Amino acid sequence: MANDQTTIMKLRKPLTILALASALAGTSQLAADTLVTKDGSTIQGKVLHVTGGVVEIETAFAGVLKIQQASVTGLTTDSPVYLRYQGGNTVKGTVSTAAGEVRVAGPGAWGTGSVDKVESVWINDSDSPEAKAAAAAKRTWAFEASADIVGAKGNSNSMSTAVGFAATLAGLNDKLGFYAAYSRAEQGKGVDKKVNADSAKGGVDYSAYFTPRTSWYVREEIGTDKIKDLDFYSNTAAGFGYSVIREPRQELTFRAGLAYRYEAYSAGDDLGTPALDLGLAHSYTGGTWRIGNKLTFMPSLENFANYLIQHDSFLELPLASTQWKVRIGVANDYNSKPQPEKEKLDTTYYTKFLLSWK
Repeated sequence: MANDQTTIMKLRKPLTILALASALAGTSQLAADTLVTKDGSTIQGKVLHVTGGVVEIETAFAGVLKIQQASVTGLTTDSPVYLRYQGGNTVKGTVSTAAGEVRVAGPGAWGTGSVDKVESVWINDSDSPEAKAAAAAKRTWAFEASADIVGAKGNSNSMSTAVGFAATLAGLNDKLGFYAAYSRAEQGKGVDKKVNADSAKGGVDYSAYFTPRTSWYVREEIGTDKIKDLDFYSNTAAGFGYSVIREPRQELTFRAGLAYRYEAYSAGDDLGTPALDLGLAHSYTGGTWRIGNKLTFMPSLENFANYLIQHDSFLELPLASTQWKVRIGVANDYNSKPQPEKEKLDTTYYTKFLLSWK
């Protein structure tokens, strides 16, 4: 019996330490921020932020949950956070709720108000509304190079080359883009060699939003097309745009403005005329792929029967990495008043390999 009591006494101390450690661990696991909703539900986790009338809380059982702020009656945090009431009063400290009133406690913290008077909550300085707005408004460069070179030798000799480059400086409310492209296609050899394509173009396009959906733009494109006997052309345009859809993954914008068309041909038949500039641009990104559509209509104001139509539609797919892509598309170029013995419509089916970087 004495031996049993001695054994129990020896085990009591480590068991007590183990029990205390387990209790502390359990307390640590139970410690969490808490949301209480109007229907009486309690959600525990880590409050990430409150913004735009939505409370985001990270839970262990369901990941990040988004709760409408209007449905929340209680908000409690275990760690200090930044809290801003409507009107701009910002305080920092741990948050508690009593009788529907939110109070922030901490060194130098003060202020109280109901949950629906809370404008935003964030944890780190980099998550503040001002920091996020500054990051979103910051302009960043994006670059893209493309190439498509196809050749054949033997019974039929041919060589087709198309290269391009684009650079975009984009911010929250404006975008500046530069682009350049060159294509040439030959078929046959010796005296039978025939050039099927020989064109180059470059341009700049700038647009700026002065309301969430309304923008103004200016653009300029110059180029040459030897197959059309076009030694030089220039399309200069300015006007306004309206985005029917303006979302991170999809955008649909209509443009309308005035333009000036200039075309200088080998035969000496130059054209200079004011024109309308009507356009549509659409893009959609779905995961790793993207589609794009662009249409421009430029009728002369002096003769509406003299007009240009430019169209481009493509599907873009990733290759080995997100930087390497392949673009498959079709482009149409229609001139209602071409040079003698020249076709009105040129259609190009293309496959381009692209490298993009920032």
